[in-house]
Amino acid sequence: MQSQGWTKLLFATLLAVISGNKCCMGVDVVLAGNSKNSGEQHKANIKYATDSQPGYQFYQSSQFQASNFDLERSPLLNFNSAANILISQSNPETKPDTESLPQSPTPPSNPPLSNEPPQLEAQPREFPQSSPTIIEELLNKPTVNRTEQLERLRRILQLRQKPKPQTDNLRELELRVRQRPLPQQQPTSNANSLRELELRVRPRPVPQTKPPVAKFKPIGSLQANVGYFQTNNIFASEFFPREDGLIFYGLSLASAYFPLGAKTYINGSINGNLIRYIDQSRFNYNQINFNVGIYQQLSPRMYAELDFNNQQFFYAKSVGRFQAGDRFLDENSVRVSLGRRDPINSRLNLDSFYEFSANFSEPNNRSRLINNFWLSLSYALQEPLQVGINYQLTLADFTQRQRNDNYHRLFVHVIYRVSNSSNLNVQSGFSFGDSTDRNINFDNWFLSVYYNLRIGEF
Repeated sequence: MQSQGWTKLLFATLLAVISGNKCCMGVDVVLAGNSKNSGEQHKANIKYATDSQPGYQFYQSSQFQASNFDLERSPLLNFNSAANILISQSNPETKPDTESLPQSPTPPSNPPLSNEPPQLEAQPREFPQSSPTIIEELLNKPTVNRTEQLERLRRILQLRQKPKPQTDNLRELELRVRQRPLPQQQPTSNANSLRELELRVRPRPVPQTKPPVAKFKPIGSLQANVGYFQTNNIFASEFFPREDGLIFYGLSLASAYFPLGAKTYINGSINGNLIRYIDQSRFNYNQINFNVGIYQQLSPRMYAELDFNNQQFFYAKSVGRFQAGDRFLDENSVRVSLGRRDPINSRLNLDSFYEFSANFSEPNNRSRLINNFWLSLSYALQEPLQVGINYQLTLADFTQRQRNDNYHRLFVHVIYRVSNSSNLNVQSGFSFGDSTDRNINFDNWFLSVYYNLRIGEF
């Protein structure tokens, strides 16, 4: 009997040891699978965070090291934790005790932006001109001034109404008759009823016409502009698109188009604008622009321009290592453009435009060659109101790095001339394109409103 008792006790001990080993093996298998999934998830999270911010990458790496340390200690987990895991897998309705399991951090939904200068591709770097019909006025400019034409017509009418002069010195004759008593003398038979006639001739001046008053011809003007720009990808970012708006306002000092020849003009301008973000105010910046252009009318419908332009951008606030007032972009460009206007009827016009520009920037990674094509079909509804549809294609080749952009814009515009010195320009549409830089995405919609006012002329 005693030997049978020892035999049963030994058999129970062996059975308990075998069951414990199988249970531990099952726990190790489960923990190994979880550690593999957790490791893959950590790798994805680290890849996600690397594109967003170096600080977050350090945080992610530290969390990943802590998680690996916990997983290495996983065989030392108590039996209750392992049992809870097995129970949760066999019975999904039972919630396991996961307090001892490592928790992987969730990637930020709104990652912080770096302190580098913002991308400006999707933003309006050049604002519409205050007088959108200046080219039209030059194309339709008559060969003779209207005042001179009216003066010439008035002289012709005066010559037709006057009789042809007999001599070079035209005088007006005046005949005046009055009675005058004759001196007393011997009467004659034939002089009893005679009266003396006195004939006087004196010149009468011809009324002189007033010379036409010379019209004031300004040599320059001071203009003000204010506008708003809204888009769903303000920084043209592929991974973290942000919807934001820009408010910009500034002044422009522009000269008139001075004639260099019969069909050649020159003008210049200085523009200054303050650009403010609605949400991302840390990236507020200021812009100043210098431009000198030569305009050449090739035909009644075609023109060409040669422009020399300089743009400079400055931080408005201190951002990271940049201080307020620091310049983050200086760009010099030479532009050659060719434009044409084809009137379809009295109200409908088709404008076509091509421009090639060579941009030399500091820093030099922004230097590029740009080809720009533009088509516009505009219709004049009434005298002050014009609507139209536009297509624009921009091809940019960066010269100092491996990057090529192709950028399309399709939008409609409404131009309302409020007065002779102010107008309102509204544009809305969408853009799309591609870039060899994987961080750039041009797909977005936009809405812009511009108001321009000519303050005065001098």
